[in-house]
Amino acid sequence: MPQLTPEQERQAIAEAPKGTWAILIVYALIMSAAWAYMFFGLFLSHGPVN
Repeated sequence: MPQLTPEQERQAIAEAPKGTWAILIVYALIMSAAWAYMFFGLFLSHGPVN
């Protein structure tokens, strides 16, 4: 593996971790969909408490 120049190292450290943000966004969407299913599909479908 070739060594990075100091300028390349500074650039790599300064950039945002795009892959990590993508994983977090996908996880947040999955969790939001699961919450919506639980709330609207299961909780509200049973109607009011007697």
